[in-house]
Amino acid sequence: MSLLTVHDLRVSYGPTEIIHGIDLSVERGEVLTLIGLNGAGKSTLLKAIAGLLPSSGRVEFDGNDVSRWRGARINRAGLAYVPQVNGVFAGLTVADHLELARHFRADRRGLQDEILAWFPVLGERLGQDAQTLSGGQRKMLSFVMALSCEPTLVLLDEPTEGVAPVVRQQLVEALHQVTERASVLLVEQNLDTALAVGGRCLVVERGMIVESGQITELAASGVIESRLSV
Repeated sequence: MSLLTVHDLRVSYGPTEIIHGIDLSVERGEVLTLIGLNGAGKSTLLKAIAGLLPSSGRVEFDGNDVSRWRGARINRAGLAYVPQVNGVFAGLTVADHLELARHFRADRRGLQDEILAWFPVLGERLGQDAQTLSGGQRKMLSFVMALSCEPTLVLLDEPTEGVAPVVRQQLVEALHQVTERASVLLVEQNLDTALAVGGRCLVVERGMIVESGQITELAASGVIESRLSV
């Protein structure tokens, strides 16, 4: 049985349908990347799966129909969502964020410390307001918070977008660490990042899946490049 199965998922903003009946699945231990242009519906799809947007269709996670579950309940079941932006709270320090994550799984303090070690810069900024961190550092903190709960599936939305090359490399290395611990559904627009992570790929265009296959094969054939240059 797949860890995540999505069937005929549809999402609308007002009268306008944005996601048009998407089907997908993520196996245990798998990395599945959604790649496409801005506005293709990738982030909307992740939010709907995570229970953060109303949708129709069916979402099954770890053997449960979670289609009508709220986001917090889905998170407690083992699905972690790392947003593209606004993953931290103004007025709370880095240490406050880490304590907040530990509040839900106090028995995972050692795990959180291990994950925090991937990003030494955060340890140097424990007293800093998280909203004043750089974009890349905020993404790092979101990583640590999400993984502190030891999820079985992580939804990652554009984790390397808009960061400096050195930070991008740190985040890609962290992605490899994540894939050793959990299944991953990754949204990416950067083909180099997607290739560095590897695995299976779905190309999303105008709220629909238009191509699927191993990302190395799709990239080698020119399919992804042609879709991203539209």
